[in-house]
Amino acid sequence: MQTIVRYHCLRYAGILLATLLLTTNLSAQHRGDDLAFQGLAHLSTGSVKALAMGGAFTSISGDIGSMFWNPAGLATLGGAQLAVSANSFSRLWRENQAYRPNRFFVTLPFYLEGLYVPDPANNGVWDYDLAQDTSYIVVYPDLGLDPFSEEAADWQKDTTNFGLNSFAAAVPLKFLDRPVVLALAYRREFGLLDFDRNDTYLDPHLGYREYDFIERVSGIDTVEVSWYRFLRQRSGDLHTINGALALELSKRVKVGIGLGMLFGKTDDLQSLNKVGYFNLYRENRFSFSYDTLDTEITGTSTFQAVELRTGCIVNFTNVSLGFSVTAPHTLTRTWSYETSILPTEQTSPTSDSGTDKLILPAAYALGISFSPAEDFIFALDLERLPYSQARFELTGQDSTVYLWADSRIIRFGVEYKPTDFFSLLAGYQYVPEVFVPDGAAFKDQGTAANRYILGASIRVGRLGRLDIAYDLRELKYYDSYYSNTNYTLETANRLTVEYIYGFK
Repeated sequence: MQTIVRYHCLRYAGILLATLLLTTNLSAQHRGDDLAFQGLAHLSTGSVKALAMGGAFTSISGDIGSMFWNPAGLATLGGAQLAVSANSFSRLWRENQAYRPNRFFVTLPFYLEGLYVPDPANNGVWDYDLAQDTSYIVVYPDLGLDPFSEEAADWQKDTTNFGLNSFAAAVPLKFLDRPVVLALAYRREFGLLDFDRNDTYLDPHLGYREYDFIERVSGIDTVEVSWYRFLRQRSGDLHTINGALALELSKRVKVGIGLGMLFGKTDDLQSLNKVGYFNLYRENRFSFSYDTLDTEITGTSTFQAVELRTGCIVNFTNVSLGFSVTAPHTLTRTWSYETSILPTEQTSPTSDSGTDKLILPAAYALGISFSPAEDFIFALDLERLPYSQARFELTGQDSTVYLWADSRIIRFGVEYKPTDFFSLLAGYQYVPEVFVPDGAAFKDQGTAANRYILGASIRVGRLGRLDIAYDLRELKYYDSYYSNTNYTLETANRLTVEYIYGFK
């Protein structure tokens, strides 16, 4: 037999090598993606009224919030405006990893599912021998539960936050006898939190679909499968400074250009905590042994990017058309990490640093708004983010890095104004994520989040306006393997308030 001693001799060298890969990419099992640019795909965008209309603001004019969507919409601003906003939000992550018996491993899923908790005294005992032991008790699974529910979840995490998050100002001017509007805004993406956890991170994985077959062995040889608990978390604040210039070329045509600078720092954590390992012997035979080898990476990432956006709006009697283009740009991440491995003879952590780049292609948005009556506005936006063309330049390049998928976003909004001082707003967003779930039929389409928004716009005094928006975001998907299905639910609730003061 290939002895377990050989595996243990190579174990530390293997983990040290995995640690080097961890600084840029975790390569074994999906939903254990690396820290690189996680959480940066879809950052929120102001303003509150635009949010309340589902972000369908590419063809909307005359609002300070246009600078974030299509700067051409600033051109018809009637006077100077100042805006300040704050929001309160909560987020929740939940996962249910459902392992199932199969013809290759009938009882092994009991361990991963938590239906059987091994006794350390039985380390290395073959499962078919252990089955004769009266202490080998398997708990019956709960049946009939919604796999995305709290009752079925293996773990759940939630968080809340509150704070001021944006300031903006816009001033109409004249240039060569033509109306010009200048705008400047600061926005804080406070409470940025990206979280992922996988309590059954296997290397190599038993999935038999996404990861090919584990190499089968002959004779008396065995294959060792390590079982880890994976955790990744990124938290911190990102900031953006936006400037925009809009020009009214004619009563029908407006153009604009905007420049945005993103910067900020996050605290990063990524860990693999080993539970133990399985020794697989042919089909249906295995042993399990507890083991401890914890790898933890901690440190910081500093992000920088400059984004250029141009746009135009063409107005007709009851219809407006808008188009905006975000130029190609580069998101840079400078990171510095310390890696600790326990237990190990190496007592001091190792340090590493580097700079990663994500080179993003041009993005396009097309919008149309329709006003069938003076009291109603309907708006629709289609945005294409061809992220499959993005290029990753990582300090420690890894051939297994997961590329992003294209994101084709749909935004819809409506405004109903029953009185001169009050408007009701509603919106919807369909936002595909940049990752493709394992086992998905279409490998070029990410799972989609749905976002539902309700809001109101209330005139305060003669020149003030209060905008309120409440939105619910839900992302629900599953990763499917031969051996198991991972059901994941992410939700976010956000209440946003913005006060806008206008000067005539």
